[in-house]
This record gives sequence, C-alpha cells and structure tokens, in this order.
Amino acid sequence: ELILYSAYTILTPEVQWVIPLLYMVIQLVDAPSALFSGYAYDKFKIKILILPFIISMIPPILTLAGANMLMLIFAAIFFGLVLGMQESVYRAAVSEYAPPFFRGTAYGIFNTAYGIGMLISGAVYGLMVTLEIPIIMVILYVVTTQIAAIILLLKAHLKGRAENVKV
Repeated sequence: ELILYSAYTILTPEVQWVIPLLYMVIQLVDAPSALFSGYAYDKFKIKILILPFIISMIPPILTLAGANMLMLIFAAIFFGLVLGMQESVYRAAVSEYAPPFFRGTAYGIFNTAYGIGMLISGAVYGLMVTLEIPIIMVILYVVTTQIAAIILLLKAHLKGRAENVKV
C-alpha cells in the first residue's frame, strides 16, 4: 500500500505507530462508502461505475505529491472511498451482468483480474517511488490510465446496450 509505505518513509521510528491509524482511516471510510455506493448502484446502475475511476486518480497524486502527513490523510480518505465503491459496485455489476449459471466463474475471473491489476499497480507505483519519478509524470500516468479505463467502460456499456436493442 503506497500510502502506508509513504507514511513509513516520512515518520520517525518513535511515531510510526501512526501508520496503522492511517489504515484505520481507510477502513472507516471504506465501510460507509460501500454502503452508499451500493445504494447508488441500485438507483443509477452501471453509470455509477465511472465515479471510482475518477476518484481513484486522487490518492496516488496526493501520496506522491508531497511528503507530509496531511496529504497522506487525505489520500487515505479518498482511497477508502474508492475501495468501498470497488468492493460493492463492481461486484454488484458482476452479479447483474453475469448469467446465473456462470456467476461463480464470473466472480472468479473478476477477482483474478482485480488482483492482477492491484499487483501491477503496486509494482508501477513502487517503481515510481524508487526511481523518484517527477510528480507531473505521475499525474500524467494516473490521468491517462483512468481516462483509458473510463473510455473502455463506456464502450463496453454502449456495446452491451446496442446488443440488447430489439429490432
């Protein structure tokens, strides 16, 4: 977790007990975020999926933009929002769009892809920290990947809608 690692690097050993508190902030935001975004999914369906893609641009930028605890606290809050949305809305979409006879496999595929994505993103951001990539390059990477993800989501949504149109 980039936020927790960044806290480790800026805190002196006698105050590193704060690191688990940052994780607690993430989880305290995650739980209500999952509840509210699940409710929003029930009302707005797949349109709500764009929101976590947009908000997920904020935590890595805040984390890598400045080495201070206030930025990391805000990054933790936004990460908790995104995590809660992903935990509820993405899974709700899988259950809605996968046929019942394929639902278990669909969840397996989703969770495998999600895990691989988390692994790759952790490696990329770890490399950025190690190589001390300038923040403008980090911002460019974050915004570009999220815009690409939003475009792919919209294309998949439009394709699905086109296939469901009865002529």
